[in-house]
Order: sequence, then structure tokens, then C-alpha cells
Amino acid sequence: MYRRILSGIVAQGKTREFLDAMRVATDFQVERGIRARTAVWGSMTGRNNGVLIAADFNTLEDLERWTDMATEDARFAQVRRGVRQHMVYDDVKVSIHRLAYHSEGLMTSEEATAPRKFMRVLTGEVKPGQHRDFVLSVSQALDYQKQRGIDATTSVWSAMTGHTSGVAIVAEFDSLAELEKFDEMAVTDAEFARLRAATRASMVFLTTETHLMRRLM
Repeated sequence: MYRRILSGIVAQGKTREFLDAMRVATDFQVERGIRARTAVWGSMTGRNNGVLIAADFNTLEDLERWTDMATEDARFAQVRRGVRQHMVYDDVKVSIHRLAYHSEGLMTSEEATAPRKFMRVLTGEVKPGQHRDFVLSVSQALDYQKQRGIDATTSVWSAMTGHTSGVAIVAEFDSLAELEKFDEMAVTDAEFARLRAATRASMVFLTTETHLMRRLM
């Protein structure tokens, strides 16, 4: 599975118009047979009005079809401009990622569970030659938190654009209480802290960032 991420800032007072335009764009691509699970997330940390649009495609061919339609279909281009016009243009960034690990196993975008309500994203870069150790440490930490009753859908995405050693660990929760439970265990459970430290040890420390987001659509 592949994920196209568009991140940026919604113009002040334009959140409602932005989401209305996103619904129109999503309906348009569905009508044209483009298979992509799309979710819109709003930032809870960092800059105000930050948004992230995540579109998941089963194959690179599906993603390329979407890209072709974006450049060749004048109507779709107009629909997409309807989304962009409500964003601060200079802050818009696009990146492509490949699914490297999912807590529910290998799946397609149709089989993937619906996006949950809150998302915690840890981004950074994996040290050269450490990718296998990184994925192994993530899977061990996920097994541990699942055994301790943490209800979360977690996925790991590898960057295909920008820094190719870039990764994102995405944990989705149904409630803030479940997210707080995760954060509390990270502080109070020594074994969980050790497992998470093993993951961090495979990463370039100064590149790591954590973001909290809530689902808008």
C-alpha cells in the first residue's frame, strides 16, 4: 500500500470551506474509479490550523492513475484548486510513502480499518543499515502494548520522496483516554520504555518529531 500525504495550513476561518471542498474532491475521484482511502487530520500540536490529507492506494499504478487524472482532467484540476484555495499556499508539502508494517498484518486499502479519531505520529530517519532492526523493534513494542490492553491501530511508513531513510510510525486511537493510557505506560512501564528506546536507537535522534492530530473527515 502507498500513501500520498499533503500537509499544510488552512487559511484562518476557512476550515468549513476546506472540508466541503475535500468532500467534493473525494466524491469526484470515487466517481472516476480511483480507489483511495482518504482521511483528513487536524493538528493538535504545533502550528494552528495545520492539516494532513492522507490518501492510501493499493498499488503504485493506482497512485499513478490519480496523478495522471490530476494533470490531464481539467475538471479534477479545478476541484483540487477548490481545496488548495483555502490553504496557505507556501506551507503546502506533498510526500509519498510505502507501507512497511501494519499491526493488523498485510492488507489493501479496502481491507484497512476505517481511520480512528486521534493519531499520534512519530517521524524521523532510520540509521543506515538499521531498517530491519527498526521494524523488528517496532513490532516487539506493538506486541507488548497490545498485551497490556492498549487499543490502537499502528502502521509504519517508509518515505519514497525526500529523505529516503525517512519513516513515520502512526498510531491511531478511538479516544484521548486511550492515547493518554499509552503515554502513561510509556512513562511508568520500564519494559515498554526499554522497547521504545530500542526503536529510537535505530533512528537518527535529532530528526525525530512527534505530532498529535484529530480526524476531521
